[in-house]
Amino acid sequence: MTLLQSFLRIAYFPLMFIGFNGISIYITNETLGFGWVLLLMLLALITSFSVERVIPYNTDWNESHDDTKRDIFHFFVNETMNYAGIFLLPFLSVFTLYPEIWPNDWPFLLQLIFAVVVFDFATTLFHYLSHKHPFFWKFHAVHHAPVRLYGFNGIMKHPFFQIMDSLVAVVPLLIIGIPQEVAHCLIFAIFIQLLNQHSNADISTGPLRLFIVTAELHRFHHLKGKSGDVNFALFLSVWDRLLGTTYYEERALTEQDLGIGNDPDYPTNYLEQLQKPFQKK
Repeated sequence: MTLLQSFLRIAYFPLMFIGFNGISIYITNETLGFGWVLLLMLLALITSFSVERVIPYNTDWNESHDDTKRDIFHFFVNETMNYAGIFLLPFLSVFTLYPEIWPNDWPFLLQLIFAVVVFDFATTLFHYLSHKHPFFWKFHAVHHAPVRLYGFNGIMKHPFFQIMDSLVAVVPLLIIGIPQEVAHCLIFAIFIQLLNQHSNADISTGPLRLFIVTAELHRFHHLKGKSGDVNFALFLSVWDRLLGTTYYEERALTEQDLGIGNDPDYPTNYLEQLQKPFQKK
């Protein structure tokens, strides 16, 4: 292993998590415009793809499994929905029922961390429920369809599931008056975290995974069947410890380990995946 590879194994996750979110905060505070956010997203994607090739966790996962076009559709549809919601935020202020709860006197970074904690708690519980309740699983199953994990398919969700997840996780923030600037940075932080969780980079985060759900942990969430009922949180590992669903072991996963075990013929086409939850068995 080269010096660069050794460095990236340890530094890649914190550099992605702190670096890109730090720049996002700067862009927001300086009101540089949404175009800079799009450019930053593109740079994050390029960085993710590049590092996955320098230190691949599974070299086969760097090759297309006839899924690139599908993943592009998922990415653009879901990210468009995310940012559309942010731009609509001023028109939804009527739902801000308890604005006095929002810590407006806190520094911006602490407000963002507060938003992450509230969001992550709610989305983790809904994620857990989506594995336990057949109705929600029908829509969440789309996220478990891939047989390879790489940064770009982290955002892979059925649009209807994304709407439900947003209602559960974002509405509490809306009710207590999350500022639009904080919401912008929260959505970007979610994008970076999904990119990191699905990364095909062979990272080593050590004690950090006791606090944050990194790719090392999240890969086990994509194990077939009930084995994947672990590591539900998006950001904070503490929720899984409270739920008793934390799991990690030193072993390499392959595409045979991933997917939907009770439905090996689950569709791989984008439109077919959108239709699947509405089809009768």
